[in-house]
Amino acid sequence: MATGILIGRYLPGVPEFLGRFEYAQFSIPIAVLIWIIIYPMMMKVDFQSVTNVRKNPQGVLISSGTSWLIKPFLMFGLASFFFYVVFKALIPADLAQSYVAGAVILGAAPCTAMVFVWSNLTKGDPAHTLVNIVNRTRGWFLNL
Repeated sequence: MATGILIGRYLPGVPEFLGRFEYAQFSIPIAVLIWIIIYPMMMKVDFQSVTNVRKNPQGVLISSGTSWLIKPFLMFGLASFFFYVVFKALIPADLAQSYVAGAVILGAAPCTAMVFVWSNLTKGDPAHTLVNIVNRTRGWFLNL
């Protein structure tokens, strides 16, 4: 992150140059970097063991339940408190509303790369992590 901040601060041409590489309003350099983060962790997944997740579904059920039934409401409450109360003097109401909506979306659908990173850091089961990510993604796109 420090490198990114320094590049943005002292080499403003680099972000402008990389900003040209977009497809459907999606940054190709960001996609490549996210893939670089995820790829090593994906290599730890034994895809044969993904089918065994059904034998012990508690983790997937708890994760899915909290992702869809608790986290959106929790994020709405926290974001509302901070954007409408704590930072009320600093953020206009219409912008606060957009920030609250963004917080709810981030709460319900966390970044796939970060889910893998946190699972890896806590020595979680890569097969369960993959199933949880696919479940959230599939549910997310069905709700669009």
